[in-house]
Amino acid sequence: MIRTRLLSAVVLAGTALAACAAPEPDPAPPAPTSLSALEAAHDWQWESGKALDAAWRQGVAGLLGPMSRPAAIETITTAGFECIYGEAHQDYPDPMAVCTRSFATRRCQMDWVISTTADNGMVEDVGGEFRRDCVGVVDDWPRDLKSAIDDQQAPAQRPR
Repeated sequence: MIRTRLLSAVVLAGTALAACAAPEPDPAPPAPTSLSALEAAHDWQWESGKALDAAWRQGVAGLLGPMSRPAAIETITTAGFECIYGEAHQDYPDPMAVCTRSFATRRCQMDWVISTTADNGMVEDVGGEFRRDCVGVVDDWPRDLKSAIDDQQAPAQRPR
């Protein structure tokens, strides 16, 4: 009887210690609520091009997909993008918009692209693309690109 109670107490104490010692997983960061928040959520110059492209595609689809066409275009242009539009047609009165924004540092030229189509005033399809051309070709995305930026003096090392 004493052994059974002692064994039960040891098991309960071990379970309690294990529960206390197990760290809780970090909560997922909240989804960006604007294009500028999506931009601020990443280090576009240094992170993996593949991961950045995926984050950009998912982010713009999540933000712009449920919007009306005018609200989406306003959101995009307010974020500093310049848009060009396809030709409207009687069957497709809302022409496709392809919007781009570029930014350069001493290390990289970065381009963000958003393409949208609409039907009856609502966004129907949203696409995104991230491209990067850096000094050298190692960090270029989506492919190695030999360009004028590669002939420049290499920038300082990544800040710590």
